[in-house]
Amino acid sequence: MIKRLQITFLFVIPLIFLLIGFAFERTKYGTDPESAYLFNGLNIAMCKPAGHFDHPGTTVQICSAAVISVTHFLRFTNTDLQTDILANSELYIEVLRMNFIVFNALLIFLLGFVAFSSLKNIWLAISLQLTPFLSTTLIEHLATKISPEPLLFSSTILLTILILKHYSSLNKENKWFAILFGLLGGFGMATKFTFLPMLIIPFIILKGNGNKVLYLFTVIPSFILFTLPAAHDYKVMFKWLLSIASHTGIYGQGSNGIIDAKEYVQSISKICMANKPMLFALLASLYLLIILFVKSRRKIEHVKTPETAYILALFLALTGTILMVAKHYYNNHYLFPALSLTGLVFVFVFLWFDKTRKNKTREILRFSPPALVFIFLVIALFNKPYLTFAYEGYLESNKSTNETRVRIERDYPGYVKTYYYPGSFNQYAQLRWGNVYAKQLHTEKLMELFPEGLFYDVRDNSFKFWETTIPPREFLKKYGSHILLVGGPLTGVDFKHIEDGGLKLKKLFEGRIQVIYEVDTAQSALFQGIMHAGKSGRILKVDFETLSVDKQWIMADGQMFCKTLSLSTGKPRSGKYSFSLPVKNTFAMEYEIKNIKPGELFEVSVWRYGGDKESFLVASAVNSDLFYKSSNNSIEKDTQGWNKISLTFRIPAGFKENKIKLYLWGHGDKPVWFDDFELTQHQ
Repeated sequence: MIKRLQITFLFVIPLIFLLIGFAFERTKYGTDPESAYLFNGLNIAMCKPAGHFDHPGTTVQICSAAVISVTHFLRFTNTDLQTDILANSELYIEVLRMNFIVFNALLIFLLGFVAFSSLKNIWLAISLQLTPFLSTTLIEHLATKISPEPLLFSSTILLTILILKHYSSLNKENKWFAILFGLLGGFGMATKFTFLPMLIIPFIILKGNGNKVLYLFTVIPSFILFTLPAAHDYKVMFKWLLSIASHTGIYGQGSNGIIDAKEYVQSISKICMANKPMLFALLASLYLLIILFVKSRRKIEHVKTPETAYILALFLALTGTILMVAKHYYNNHYLFPALSLTGLVFVFVFLWFDKTRKNKTREILRFSPPALVFIFLVIALFNKPYLTFAYEGYLESNKSTNETRVRIERDYPGYVKTYYYPGSFNQYAQLRWGNVYAKQLHTEKLMELFPEGLFYDVRDNSFKFWETTIPPREFLKKYGSHILLVGGPLTGVDFKHIEDGGLKLKKLFEGRIQVIYEVDTAQSALFQGIMHAGKSGRILKVDFETLSVDKQWIMADGQMFCKTLSLSTGKPRSGKYSFSLPVKNTFAMEYEIKNIKPGELFEVSVWRYGGDKESFLVASAVNSDLFYKSSNNSIEKDTQGWNKISLTFRIPAGFKENKIKLYLWGHGDKPVWFDDFELTQHQ
């Protein structure tokens, strides 16, 4: 009866975790990384390759694919999976968030149950369940994010459960421990590479060299199994990892080298100060290990106990995590596995003292587990103000997003709305971000579902309809000159970057996280060449109908335009000729723009039939490393099924070559035809 009553206490912490998670807000229309994992889950559900694998994060994508597939089935909608998810992205992200919260709540209960059955101490079991409440980073990310972190937490909880089962087992040499640790290690690594230091734990605690070897040989195939959605890009994945390892900055940036010594030491200090419970756990285990070392040197007997190996393993895992993260530290979520092990360190420190102390001291130690629970509860209460502040921040941000949307619809009905990218909180930015990180496999469907999806991409100072760059001339022609730019509040640097890119902005409204600007088209340099036609230099239109006497060249304005190679009469848009690219990796229409100068702006277009998204209009320098741009998306379609591809580019400052070549490239397996080329050059 007492045991059953104690087990009921193990439901309390998971229930609290569940209630906090469900009550918490997350950033509405968040892009990074929620939409990337939603879209890559959609890729996998549609049997397409993953496009985002830096972490690698493929386990999150696999889980996402399973959850959204089941959710779509249970919605009993008549729409297909892709359409349903793209049209209801916020709903599906919320479903994913709730599923991760429920799953981790169940694991917290399982952890308490296993700890109670293994250690025979309800207080130690509850202290382990309280571990996530020791860190605001853990609670906030577990409640708000669709990212690798919730599954990293799951992986670490499962690792803790396996450690406890191994510790309490009478047959520690059982090979199943090595296999299960190996499978979990591969899963954790496939979730995020920050799980790497955790791999040291099983290697140290496993009994027998054979089991250690079996463990290591299980990790590798397990990693491969759980990263299969990204198997086609292993080379890119490991090249990115090598870049991170060989540069001092974050994400492979900074100078060449392993670490910046000064920054590295400062980062270690920041990590320790920002995560005090983890620091105290590290110091407690270090203190114990020093005692063991000193006493072993003095040959004092009965110092080494079964708990020693576990404490050493945990100490090395935490230390390894800190040393690894300090290389590019700027956020505590990189410490997720180590933070999730904090409680286990204290438990094993207690177990060691309980095993080695004399009877009188052990009597005092009886009160340590309840004291540990009390301390953990106090820390959790001290963390409450921050979590409340974060919660209110999410609420206010979402309120601002809603207010901005209402204001746009109410006050600016005659304006075309464009969205600052990247850096906006709205449905269009969320969808575009996810699509970009999913190999842009959903662009065509997005264009169909959301024809109002217009962006101003600050990275290349261009207007876009989803992934298709819209030349300024085409933009004014199609949408008019009353343009709004909506996005996050711009810093002085960002604002200057946009104005240097050719837009003159006037602020109309500023909320907490969203601002509405009006584009002054008359004063914007980006539109000057269009609004003042005299600034346009060369205009060239070619319908591919005029041939040289020897039929080897297509003529334009009395000059040789390009070779007639691949010219066909099979599918013309106008006249009787068009270029035909019937097979993969074929090229046509190589035309050179000569005597170019830095700063010159070019608008190029051509009509395409067929070829899906695997056919391109390309502008390239002779050395493509110096300059290369391509376009494969269209913004206009005629009644015959031809799509107009547009490409706008500016010759960069300091460009050394004196010419740019334009050509057509068929990269897919389906035949494609091109016709009616046009080039406009602005001085």
